[in-house]
Amino acid sequence: MAFRFARSYARRVGGAAAESDVRLTKGARTRLRILDAAARVLREKGYAETRLSDIAEVAGLQTGSLAFHFRSKIELIDEVLRHGMADGLSSVDAAVTALGPDATATMRIEAAAHAHLDGLAPRNDYTPAILRMIDQFPADTRRRFRHSERAYVGYWRRLLDAAKDTGELPAELDTALLTRLTLGAMNATLGRSDTGPRDRLVAAVLFMIGLRERPDRQPPPAHHDGGLR
Repeated sequence: MAFRFARSYARRVGGAAAESDVRLTKGARTRLRILDAAARVLREKGYAETRLSDIAEVAGLQTGSLAFHFRSKIELIDEVLRHGMADGLSSVDAAVTALGPDATATMRIEAAAHAHLDGLAPRNDYTPAILRMIDQFPADTRRRFRHSERAYVGYWRRLLDAAKDTGELPAELDTALLTRLTLGAMNATLGRSDTGPRDRLVAAVLFMIGLRERPDRQPPPAHHDGGLR
């Protein structure tokens, strides 16, 4: 089963380029810098308090320069959401594809979980900004985001469907529901410091969806022939 998607926004805005040598135009680099700055300001200030002048300052540009790339704050936020979802999908797909064709469905889901949780890390801006601010965005923006989100959710559902096909997940499971529960559980760890090491968290996710025995489970007590003491 192949999972192939565009690797990054850079390739979408930068034109055709070799896989290992993506050269962006000056305009594409500036546009990407604006998006990075917008995601950071959104994460730190929220939608209502985010101003174009704040974004321009973080991007190292004059406020008027933003209008050359984005006609309004709404247009810029829409592109932040699209880029954030596309970049998250690209990262997950890259982690899964790197395993090679012989990887099991469980291995693919484990790699995808690691990549998804990487997007929630404090060093990143896009996913935290989206998850924390989505309810603050205008209704039309939220609807457009849901459209972009479907590709990411669909990718995860195909991973779970593959696990059903190989018998690694029970055949009776509803993968549409399980996908939402899995993503929701991982997203709920955003900003928390009490979830423990990453490997333990990923193992818990796999156990939750029925792919692996709980790693911290204690072995049953040894049987003694003399009965209770």
